[in-house]
Amino acid sequence: MTNVSKKLEQIVKKELAQTIIPVKTDKGILVGQVLITSEGSLKNLYKNEKMIYSNIHLNCIAVRMANILAFAPHSAYADKLYKADQEYGKWFVDNQILRAQYQKYLQNKDYEKADLIWAKYQESRDKTLYFKTQAETLAAV
Repeated sequence: MTNVSKKLEQIVKKELAQTIIPVKTDKGILVGQVLITSEGSLKNLYKNEKMIYSNIHLNCIAVRMANILAFAPHSAYADKLYKADQEYGKWFVDNQILRAQYQKYLQNKDYEKADLIWAKYQESRDKTLYFKTQAETLAAV
């Protein structure tokens, strides 16, 4: 049991050594040399005052990417996280537009179009949840 305990302790120490705790500053959140700023609900990543990624939707993705980029100036894994976040963002925006259209058709009492939009909205909502889960799972690895 002692060997298992020691190995587990080594793994935890290694994980913690590869994680930088975010620090709140006047400009945003600093993770190592990577700064996370917000524009509304979207986040941007800067390194040495140069934007390296923009329009990130999920907070967990922004923090994870910042941690990765704090150790490596460019990472294929950060690119993969960014693409997953952008896919989620595309479906999220689509979802919001369809919901607004559905509400508009209901107010205008155009129930046929409202039903059509509702079906599209449900598909979009499901894909939004799917891609959010995919992105968050990828960030947790």
